[in-house]
Amino acid sequence: MIPRVLTRMIRPMGLATVGTAAWANRVDLRRWLRFARRAVDERHTRAFSEMFTEAKVRVAVSADPLLRRDPSLEDLAVRDGVVTLITNTSTWPEASDRTLRLMKLKGISHVTARAAPSTGANAGPFVA
Repeated sequence: MIPRVLTRMIRPMGLATVGTAAWANRVDLRRWLRFARRAVDERHTRAFSEMFTEAKVRVAVSADPLLRRDPSLEDLAVRDGVVTLITNTSTWPEASDRTLRLMKLKGISHVTARAAPSTGANAGPFVA
């Protein structure tokens, strides 16, 4: 058993580690939270397989360090096998291996980019 003194010292260090990791990945974490909220809202109107495909694409984006930390990538949406990257620029993405990696996922037929409808605090949910 671990003495109580050690557990009192380890717990704050663990919380600090989790907080630091969350802060370092705050943009990606925010994207995942928006997806989770949208998935709960659309659970009766959207097919589970489509939400699962979107989750697979999000895992691929989270696993790719270039896409995960890209400042112009705001969010993404998947509808009928088409991945729509919601960006804060109208020219992204170029035809690169980053988007080709997303097209290799099962169930994805095309990757496209679209500028975010609005970036203000009063922006509504994105619908592809």
